[in-house]
Amino acid sequence: MGIFNWFQGAGAKKAPPEAGPNAIDYVEWLLQYMLKTSKVELVIDTRYPLPGAGPLPAGVDPPPCLPDAPLVVNRLKILSGVNPLPLSEPVEGRFQRPKKHLALILATRFHDTNERSTCSLRMSIRDLDKNLDKEV
Repeated sequence: MGIFNWFQGAGAKKAPPEAGPNAIDYVEWLLQYMLKTSKVELVIDTRYPLPGAGPLPAGVDPPPCLPDAPLVVNRLKILSGVNPLPLSEPVEGRFQRPKKHLALILATRFHDTNERSTCSLRMSIRDLDKNLDKEV
């Protein structure tokens, strides 16, 4: 193997394919869970089980997986544009997720201590269907 092949990645090991659902899939499920159960506020705390770990209301599908809570908090930090490293001060962020005719707007607040990390989510919903605003 020549040096040029090494730079082209011929000798590089490939990452194993994704093993299945992960924190990314769980966060998408969590947003759907909040929408289906009309929960506009939710707190993820690394000391307690994640939503979906216990009994679910009727009509709510179980989560695709139950990742470790710190992974979920870090995923929410990334979506909110917040540094995923532990932070000494509470930090607020925001992100938006389009869903069919709606836009889910989530305000987030993160607080990290030596013992735990928390993420407070507050969801608001905006209607994207312009036809609903028309007078009949």
